[in-house]
Amino acid sequence: MLGGVNKGNKMASKRKSFSKRQRFEVFKRDSFKCQYCGAAAPEALLHVDHIKPLSKGGTNDIVNLITSCSKCNLGKSNIPLDDNAIITKSRNQLEELQERREQLEMMMEWHQSLQDLNSQIIQKIKEYWENLAPGWEINDNGLKSLRKLSREYALDEITKAMDIAADQYLKFDHAGKCTSDSWENSFKKISGICRTRKLAEKQPEIKELYYIRGILRNRIHGYYNHGLAFQLLKEAYNNGADIDKLNKVALEVYDWDDFVEALS
Repeated sequence: MLGGVNKGNKMASKRKSFSKRQRFEVFKRDSFKCQYCGAAAPEALLHVDHIKPLSKGGTNDIVNLITSCSKCNLGKSNIPLDDNAIITKSRNQLEELQERREQLEMMMEWHQSLQDLNSQIIQKIKEYWENLAPGWEINDNGLKSLRKLSREYALDEITKAMDIAADQYLKFDHAGKCTSDSWENSFKKISGICRTRKLAEKQPEIKELYYIRGILRNRIHGYYNHGLAFQLLKEAYNNGADIDKLNKVALEVYDWDDFVEALS
């Protein structure tokens, strides 16, 4: 009877192993990196560890689990080798190889899920633009540009830039279809608009200067240099001209020479 009780206690205290799915979720959450030292798979063999030990009331819930490498989780053992050392070592090496293989498979699954998510985002961005600019579809080169944008900017930043590009640059024919030239031109503007809006967050005056340049573009007839206009406005601002003065200049000039003279 006593033997039965002891055996039962031993089984009850045995550490519960984690399923492959459970380990994958923990590894994925922690980006396949040891949260103690930063070592990453596949160079480091990873383990799932308890933040609060089971012996102290911890659970196997994912919020109590953390990714750690072999060195951080297991440490170095000072137990001397016995007669079965070679067999034990071989078995441990095989188990470690199997664990590394499974972790590589988990990483591939994780990366594939990220790629699938990114593909879905690109598709949504594509559909969003084609709704704004009906009559044309984004080709492979355009999709390549969208992928690059999605790596640099958030989804809402891209769609907002698309709204601005469509509003300012798209032109439509009598059937409601975008003209080819305006579609091409406005699509190319999206990247620049994203960049400008990002810059304006750090330098608020940039947005005002672009607005003033827009006034100039609408007022000046004949020769007009879009890029140089912004450069001159920015130089004037940096030299002490305030936004109100520059705005007044833009509203009063009629040609390029007037504009350049007003800033001199």
